[in-house]
Amino acid sequence: MNTNVQDQFKFTEVYQIERIHNPTPEEFQRGFLSVRKPVIITGGMSGWKALSSWTPDYLSTTVGNRQVDVNVSQSRMFMGDTKTGFASLRKTMKFSDFMSVLLEKNRSTSNSYYLQGQPMTTIFPELVQEIETPDYFDKKLLLVINLWLGAHGNISPLHYDASHNLLAQVSGRKRILLFDPKQTSFLYPFPAYSKIPHLSQVNIDEPDFEKFPKFSKAKCIECVLEPGEMLFIPVLWWHQVYSFDTLNIAVNFWWKEKLRQLLLTYSGMRLLAQIPAFFWQEFRNKVNSTSNPK
Repeated sequence: MNTNVQDQFKFTEVYQIERIHNPTPEEFQRGFLSVRKPVIITGGMSGWKALSSWTPDYLSTTVGNRQVDVNVSQSRMFMGDTKTGFASLRKTMKFSDFMSVLLEKNRSTSNSYYLQGQPMTTIFPELVQEIETPDYFDKKLLLVINLWLGAHGNISPLHYDASHNLLAQVSGRKRILLFDPKQTSFLYPFPAYSKIPHLSQVNIDEPDFEKFPKFSKAKCIECVLEPGEMLFIPVLWWHQVYSFDTLNIAVNFWWKEKLRQLLLTYSGMRLLAQIPAFFWQEFRNKVNSTSNPK
């Protein structure tokens, strides 16, 4: 696998991400969370039973009868299509059937399948016991723990999340390209009034520079995430994710940023731009009551 994006991204500057081994919560919060800096954490998943137990047979035996919502794509692009703006199709099926289709070598269809962002505590409570929630963030701020399961070739196109993200790789490898929120103007997000304002219009694998000329100024951080490693993706950081290997399994933890801290940042203004108009009056009232206490 060629993990160097320089050949593809000659028009950008590519930076390697910092790696840190098993930091203390204080080290992580001081060096990365508080300054919203991506980092790969090694050694933080050593106690996860999932690293050794989550084989196809084990998963099919443990949760095989569970009904799951699977995303289906004809282009291997998931969570949105940069040509049409429409999301991939969703199909409900038994987990065991999903695994069979995912691992089928001579598949009769060219469709790609991806189990994306399934909340583990409600859909896979048995599997939650085989992972550990890291101590790197306040558990009161935890939004959800998700399971991601796919195969080689699946791509989550360039997008950002409105919460902090810790991506823990269990099986297979992922290649991630990260862009600082300050580069948003180079990445051409879909309009704020669209259904996917968090998604870039640029196909960064085959960029159209006539249509998106400012993308040539973009600078990305590249990393390959190995099993047993975790990647911290700060709130509003853009990222595109490529899955490798026959079976690719990851767990991610989303936790919210405190609103006051987010609004104090430049990147928080992009999020504000997407708040529907009918919420603005209440927001103004909150600001006025804070700045003009009685």
